[in-house]
Amino acid sequence: MMVMMVMVLLDFITDVWMLLAPSGVSMESVDMRHTLRWRPLQAPCSTTILYFVQFQGEFEQMVLNGSWVDAPECQQIPHTHCDLTFDLGSDSDYNLHVRAQCGSQLSAWSQLGRPFNRRDTVLTVPEMTVTAAGDALHVLFGQFPLTAVVSVTVWKSDNELQAAVYTVPAEQKALHIAALQEGAQYCVRAQTVLGSQLHSNSTKAHCVSIIGGEGSGILEKNSPLP
Repeated sequence: MMVMMVMVLLDFITDVWMLLAPSGVSMESVDMRHTLRWRPLQAPCSTTILYFVQFQGEFEQMVLNGSWVDAPECQQIPHTHCDLTFDLGSDSDYNLHVRAQCGSQLSAWSQLGRPFNRRDTVLTVPEMTVTAAGDALHVLFGQFPLTAVVSVTVWKSDNELQAAVYTVPAEQKALHIAALQEGAQYCVRAQTVLGSQLHSNSTKAHCVSIIGGEGSGILEKNSPLP
């Protein structure tokens, strides 16, 4: 009787985990936007294959005895990606895993190869437009992470050693520098900065002449350094 019960239990476990686990689990993190991705499951299924994502941070490991938390927006989803930007809210290491479901069958969990930390995000070069109006420079920026700043370096084209550095927070997105020397050419360069160590590449230097009066000069949007 005991042997039969063990055989039935083994058959049940084999049936439950018959579905292959997702593969190719990876994390894409750009400008503090974190997206977990995996390959579509190549398995015969009479219904739509659905996926579940969970995460485990330092709090879950140290305080909640190693428990895992369901990613609220990524339960029984049909697509092979999960935006975890708002779930991974601290600078601690996170374990992440995903599993698949076909009907009543569940796969085993597939875990990301190594813990993810949002400090590993890749910062892109800020989108920047520079204009000159009268005796002033106007520098406008596209969207960048709310927790980051843009460091802006401005100098007269013939004296880069005397450059001035300005910091632009995300909620500002613009820099206005007035009372500049008429007839002089000023150059601008910028990079996105997050914390003390993480920063993007710099924009190319953009130079514009201050012509005074009501006229203005406009520079095209920047592109990254090659």
